[in-house]
Formats: sequence, structure tokens, C-alpha cells
Amino acid sequence: MESETLAPKRRAQKQTLPSHSFLDGAIYLYQRGGAKKGKWSIRLKIPNVRGYQHHSSGTADVPEAYRIAKNLYDDALVRSLTNGRSSGKRITAGLKSYIEHHDQPDSALSIRLKVQLARRLEPILEGRHFDELDTALISKMIVELAKRSKKPILSPNTIIRNLNDFRHFLQWCVDNGYTENIPRFPKIAAEQERRPHFNPEEWKTLKGSFRQYLKDSPKSVRRDRHLLFLYILIMENTGIRVGEARELKWKDIRPVQSENNPEVQNIIIYVNGKTGYRDVVCSTSAIIKYLNEIMRKRLQDTKNPESDIFGLKAVPADSYIFCDIKGKKIGSFKRSFRTFVDSINLRKDTHGRSRTIYSLRHTYATSRLEAGVNAYVLAKNMGTSVAMIEKYYGHSSNVAMADELAKPKKKNVKVQDANRVEGSLAWIADLAKAG
Repeated sequence: MESETLAPKRRAQKQTLPSHSFLDGAIYLYQRGGAKKGKWSIRLKIPNVRGYQHHSSGTADVPEAYRIAKNLYDDALVRSLTNGRSSGKRITAGLKSYIEHHDQPDSALSIRLKVQLARRLEPILEGRHFDELDTALISKMIVELAKRSKKPILSPNTIIRNLNDFRHFLQWCVDNGYTENIPRFPKIAAEQERRPHFNPEEWKTLKGSFRQYLKDSPKSVRRDRHLLFLYILIMENTGIRVGEARELKWKDIRPVQSENNPEVQNIIIYVNGKTGYRDVVCSTSAIIKYLNEIMRKRLQDTKNPESDIFGLKAVPADSYIFCDIKGKKIGSFKRSFRTFVDSINLRKDTHGRSRTIYSLRHTYATSRLEAGVNAYVLAKNMGTSVAMIEKYYGHSSNVAMADELAKPKKKNVKVQDANRVEGSLAWIADLAKAG
């Protein structure tokens, strides 16, 4: 038997990847193996600087990739020739002007939070210039923010909010001549877990506990706690945001006749939130009772010499609904809400997550979906998107459709039953027969 002679294996030839060289190799464009959509990578060799600098152009267009690479090369060359000293404006100068421009007493909460972030960034970005700002520096900035926070690790949603606020600052800087470009931001995957809410049993416990909680309260805080209780009920029945409730005035409330039942009035609340102005339809007419109770308490202030409405016959329509005895809007119920839910052991949900006032908005969304409210209608009422509703509350939609999803399979369906078309849609069958 003749032995087989094995042919020597040939070495696999190296794949030649597309590339372009400019300025005697100082700027080198190349495509990585398996690069998505053929985007060009950048390698720079800066005089008097060791090694190479690597960047991504983010484009598959060669002229555009070269333009980006040339700008990066020129910036790096300037820093090299000036021993790292930038000719651009300092970021802290922009931060100071931004703070001075936006830090107003009557600023919205969203603006106050942006100003707060700008102040926190001043020491972090001290000595940095706008032309140094890139994706890597922004990532380092987030790491430093986390180190200086109460919690050493920031949640993805917190990071995204910080980045959005920082982008707002940079856009303001572009508009005011501090810089010309906004760099690419790092991509952060948002949290997709369910948001803590109160299930029906927990909500029943919460409502049932407040009367005793109010009864046991010192007289000095009884008025405030009563208002807290009414605030909780209204928030759960409307799903409005904390900032929207803070700005609510009596003139923003109006009744609308129900189309389904002429004896029932729907209550509409006109709010101004982060998505702009919108009308909010309350989930139950019981909210009239809650608002009437607040009005009754407020009318008592007309007889109190310490009140801003002392001596008046009526509460002004332009006054705040959630306010103290002097008519000043209440900034936050956060602490009093936490004290209350702690007292009835409802601070944590079954997954160990802490509940906040925003849990009332989540409770509203969950209960409405479980009642069968359409996701689009709910999103519009809450001032959010259908994508956000499905992302955080999709599990509630399944609960609402439990009976539908659990229907048993039908067997031996009769032909005549399957082909039966009833009502005004019978013309569809007629068209099919005519074809």
C-alpha cells in the first residue's frame, strides 16, 4: 500500500486593509478589520512627541476623515510647540459665565440642577481648555464626579443626566463664542429595570395608615402632614412630575364634561413640565375631593394674621396649590414623604429598591396600564414617549392582558364559524367573493 504524501500547508496571506498616508506619514488613515460601515481610524505622529495618537474619525468618507484628522493634528502640534499650553479659552471661564447667566432666583429646577453641576465641574476642569475637550476627557470628568459624590458609583441614568446637562453647557458656550465644536460624548447604556412603585395592597396600606399617622403628629406639623397626604393622593391620581406639581396654581384646574357619562366631570390639570405645556386628565373624579380639601384648608388661612391672604374673601386663582401658610410654594415633600413611608415600613419594595416621591408617578403608570389604558394615550398624558412607557412599564401591559394571553387553544373550529363576518364589516366578505 502506497503511503500518501501530504502537501505542505500554505500560509494564509495577510489581508491588506485600505489605508491613506498624508504629510509624510504624520497623518495615517486606515480601516480596521471588521470595521463597522467602513469607518476610518486615525493615527497621528506629532513632532517631539513619543509614540502615536489614535482616534476614530466616525466617518467612512475619506475627505471628511482627513479633515477631522488634520484638525486633530494641528491642535496636537500647537500643544507640542507651546509645551502643552493651549491657545484656546479656559473651560472654567465658560463655566463661570454660564453660572452667572443661569443662576437666577426664579429659575426652573432643571436649570438649577444644571448650575449645580457647573459648580461641581469647576475644580475638576480647572486649567483645562476647550480645545482639549474630547471623549476621553469627558469620560475622566464623569469618573471624577463619581469620586466626589456621596456614592462612589453613579447609576447609568445619573451619568446620562449629567452628560445631557454638560451638553447644554457646551451648546451655550458655542452660542456665546467660547468654543466652536461640541466633542463626541461617550455612550452610556441606560438602566432598563422596573421602577419602584406601590402595588394595590401596599397602596391600600399606605392610604389606611395616614389617618393614624396624622392623629399621632405634633400639632405644629399637623397642617403640613395633612397637605402631604393630599399631595400623595393627587400625585398618584395624575402621574404628574414633582416639578410640575410644585408650579401648580388654582387657575390650572378645570372640569370637562365626560363624553361617556354626562353626570361625571373629568378634571384637567394644565402643567408646564420638561416636555412643555400639556393638559393632564386625572384618573378619577375623586381628585375633586382632594382639591376641595386643600382649598378648605387654604380658606382658613384668610382668618390667620400670619397668612399672605389674611382678610381676603377668596383664595386668588394665581396662587400656588401646594404652599405654606404664607403662600410660598413648597419646594419639596421629599423628606416628609420618606419619614412617612419609613413609619409604615414601605420605604423599600420587594426587590429592596428605595421608593421616592417619583414612585407615585410610577404607581400611576402601572395602575393605568393594568386597567387597560392604551400606551400611546398614557404616554401623551404623562408627557413622555411610548418607548419609555414600554421600557419601564411593559410588565404591566402583560398583566393587563393576562386573560387574553392565557386563553386556551380552540379545537375543531367549524368552517362556518371561522368565515362568519358580522356587523358593518360584512362588506369585506362581499368584496372577497366578488374578486
